[in-house]
Amino acid sequence: MEPMEVEPEVVQMEEDSPEVTTSIDEQTQRGYRIWKKNAPFIYDYLSTNSLLWPSLSVQFFPDVTHINHKESLESEETQESNEEIIAQRLLHGTFTLGQAVDSISILQIPTFKNLNQNIKINKLDYNPDKEELEFSPSSNNKSKVLQKINHLGDVNKVRYMPQKPDIIASANNLGDVVIYERTRHKSFKNSLIDDTDISKAEIRLSNSILPSKTDIFALDWNQNQEGLLLAGDMNGVISLYDLKEYSTPELEQCRYFENDTGINDIEWFPTHDSLFSTVDDKGTVKIYDTRQNDAVICSQKISEHGVDSISMNPGFSSGIATGDSQGVIKIWDLRAFKQSSQPVKQMNAHTDSITQLYWHPKYSNVLASSSSDHSVKFHNVSNEETCFFTHLGHMLGVNDFDWSYADDWMVASVADDNSLHVWKPSHTVTDRFKTA
Repeated sequence: MEPMEVEPEVVQMEEDSPEVTTSIDEQTQRGYRIWKKNAPFIYDYLSTNSLLWPSLSVQFFPDVTHINHKESLESEETQESNEEIIAQRLLHGTFTLGQAVDSISILQIPTFKNLNQNIKINKLDYNPDKEELEFSPSSNNKSKVLQKINHLGDVNKVRYMPQKPDIIASANNLGDVVIYERTRHKSFKNSLIDDTDISKAEIRLSNSILPSKTDIFALDWNQNQEGLLLAGDMNGVISLYDLKEYSTPELEQCRYFENDTGINDIEWFPTHDSLFSTVDDKGTVKIYDTRQNDAVICSQKISEHGVDSISMNPGFSSGIATGDSQGVIKIWDLRAFKQSSQPVKQMNAHTDSITQLYWHPKYSNVLASSSSDHSVKFHNVSNEETCFFTHLGHMLGVNDFDWSYADDWMVASVADDNSLHVWKPSHTVTDRFKTA
């Protein structure tokens, strides 16, 4: 990868991803070193963190804390400088395949509101082993674990309720969906002895008619009606739960739907409380209306391959994006979806399966995608040349990513190489999207 011809920006790398991992081939490791040397030219911000286990989920909490402080140093110039730090919280879970006790964690990721104005050149340390200058963040600017909730089975998907972020739903590899009330669980404390007791869930959700015994990867909260949760398993059973009906620690489905193959992804329409869509292993997109007895109002086979991800455009109500196991992204207009199986746009975006798609929450023509090919890409779907930025810092497949609430272009991503990256492309790349 050649360096981009832009003005270099200071990059914060808090804790490097591993240089050598037994499952990572030499070519990938060499590509990572090239990427890291070029990183100051292509990012306004970059923080790489090594996790103990891979994560399949990551999500920014909506709250943003602003912290103003002055460093207590002798320099008068430093004493007069005011550093504004933004503290963001991140939700993620472990994927250990039974090798350890799994857990859901809440991390605090602090960043300078304006990183480049707060970098002090005299604090750059030369690392002779890497032959690089490194910025060593202060203790106020390091990531930390705020809370850890021990979890039964792999954390396949974890998401908080939009209306009440302290309510967290998690799905595992055993067919379980559980609800945790974060404030009822203790904060994280460093200890020489690991706490291995499974944390008790506040609510266990179950389908009393077709109980799930397999992986659940599809999980989504309704953004418009509090407490509505959808879960789809790899046997094709979709369960709808209404937490307003909660009265005992066991809550049964208020409705369920059957599909003829596994559900890979599920998503409520962002502007509706009754419509949702699914994609499955047979390459089919289905749209459901929970108000109707025959809930499937549209079913369209869009690929000969499995479709792994779907995303509804929050800024354009009839726009959806789908990503399949071959790395192909298709953009659809729901107004013509029943009449035509032809997408509005098709992009051969990745060389391996699409793992996640998310439209930008503010710019309706920007779509981000992650893939098993180790990359996260930003696409401008209104242009012929769609991809305008690629994050290549992960050395194994990227499982999930999320947009930050604090910054229009900040993203968190997690991958199979145990890495968690928080990053922001150079403003020279994103300034074109500024609104008047």
